Amino acid sequence: IHYRLVAGYRQPNVRSTSNMLSRQLVKARERGDVDETRIEDRSREFLGGDYGFDSPENFVKAIFDDMTPERYARKMWSNQPKFVIVWIEKDALSRVVSRITDQYRVLTAPSRGYASYSYIKDATARLPSDKRVVILHFADHDPSGIDMTRDLEERFKRYLPHRFKGDLKVRRVALTYDQVLRYGLEPNPTKRADTRSGAYVAQYGNQCWELDAIEPDELQRIVKTTVEAFIDVDKWNEAVEQTKKDRIQLCRWLDEMKRSFPFDCQS
Repeated sequence: IHYRLVAGYRQPNVRSTSNMLSRQLVKARERGDVDETRIEDRSREFLGGDYGFDSPENFVKAIFDDMTPERYARKMWSNQPKFVIVWIEKDALSRVVSRITDQYRVLTAPSRGYASYSYIKDATARLPSDKRVVILHFADHDPSGIDMTRDLEERFKRYLPHRFKGDLKVRRVALTYDQVLRYGLEPNPTKRADTRSGAYVAQYGNQCWELDAIEPDELQRIVKTTVEAFIDVDKWNEAVEQTKKDRIQLCRWLDEMKRSFPFDCQS
């Protein structure tokens, strides 16, 4: 929200302004002026707690609830010639992006800046072993954001498991300098404390731009068109049709299974 105000209303991009906005948003949610469900805290999580079932019958019913044919889906990328991941620097934009990528079963990876060793290693374990992998990179247009694209490809290739026999490429999608000019984005001063600022300033001057400055609807459009460009539509439609056939077969199997239990599994 802070960066949208910076981009659209020229709010000062300083910590004090961001902190003030945070306090005001807390008050607004407490009063009900802002829908509290529209803002979430993804940096903290609960650990542990009770689990289990109240009876064997509840356990069986829970299994059948999860096994409804409507929940069944085939993997859509297994028969695709390429495999796509969307890698985004900003965690705050991850849900904006994932609303689109989820439609195409594409993994969204918010890295929160330079990705950690563990995060990249976990990502390499998710890659198919024999396909062309394309990582679509979204990051700020500043010294570190530009360098992240290089760093990401270099480290991915360094950490790839021995089983990987395909090809991997990181493609920077946004933010690019052409997009900065096209959308007329408001700049911020380049942070001289960034050790990469020298080469950046020599090429782009003493200005940088936030990925957040792109309108959310436009960012989603960019994600959609970029992902779709890597999809083999015929193979995608084949998987959709096979899913329909599989669900019909599942209905028959589940009906037979439910009849074998001494209580009503459908209640």
